[in-house]
Amino acid sequence: MTSPPAPVALPQHAGIHIESLMFGYGKQPLFTHFNASLQQAGIYGLFGRNGSGKSTLLKILAGLLAPHAGRVDVLGYVPRQRAAEFLCQMYILPEEFHLPNLTPDSLRRTHAGFYPRFSAALFGIYLHELDVPANQTFGAMSLGQKKKAAIAFALATQTPLLLMDEPTNGLDIVSRAQFKRLMARPEQQERLVLISTHQAHDLESILGHIWFIDQGQLVLSRPMFDLPNWLSMGVASDAASLPPPAVLLYQEPIGQQIAWVARRVADGTSAASAASAALAPSPVQLELLYKALSLNKDVVLAALPSGNLTSKPTCKPAYAPASAPPFHPQGKP
Repeated sequence: MTSPPAPVALPQHAGIHIESLMFGYGKQPLFTHFNASLQQAGIYGLFGRNGSGKSTLLKILAGLLAPHAGRVDVLGYVPRQRAAEFLCQMYILPEEFHLPNLTPDSLRRTHAGFYPRFSAALFGIYLHELDVPANQTFGAMSLGQKKKAAIAFALATQTPLLLMDEPTNGLDIVSRAQFKRLMARPEQQERLVLISTHQAHDLESILGHIWFIDQGQLVLSRPMFDLPNWLSMGVASDAASLPPPAVLLYQEPIGQQIAWVARRVADGTSAASAASAALAPSPVQLELLYKALSLNKDVVLAALPSGNLTSKPTCKPAYAPASAPPFHPQGKP
């Protein structure tokens, strides 16, 4: 499996910074002193069980919801203020969306002006790659075609920040493969893309970093390349072929076989040291890791070093507010 490109470092204050976020619906708290930070461009996966707040977090980052308390800074702006200069640098693709009964080409002519970096050439390439007719109205399209048209427009905005909520929902197998090819293109690595999804297997080849939310907290923030240093994953033909109990963290039956997650670094006992030494590095299987974190979180997290990590900056900045094209309002985005 090909590793995603190394993330591009963003200038200070140009990423996402969340401190002590408080938010809830009614009297039910959702986020309690939630803290998180992203400072590199690249593609990030946002995971968590139903109701953990993934969609809500994206809406807060986009300024569609206001925090009850705490600090949220995105691209150097306060999202809830909905400044025009912020809105033209950010695009959110929600899971449920509405498109006017236009053609994709008409959508480009009427909406692209809100985004100074919008590329009509890339929009055409993305529509072609996704097999979406540019001159057919959305009313005549299937739900999957509409979703692909919305994805093409979102990618073509070339905003420094792109938020996507379950982008592969409603797509067939071929369309999901097309989406992955588009996300692997080099221009997507020059922006910060945060994708909320339950389709872990669909996206594991393109993600460079994962967030996992649980009980109002960011419990895991780690680069994909770092996880195999601490965890090994695989499938055993039977129980006798599983890693020893001293290192086994999670297991689940899949037909006649057993999928498993084990620690690669010993916990100090001689049995664990011998067992972990025998485990070879293995590619991250996100769907399996997602289940392990959902059902046996504390044990899995205990196998990782304490503290959340971000990838080390390796390239020149991808976004600098001072050099951004001037914003010319054409109406409210």
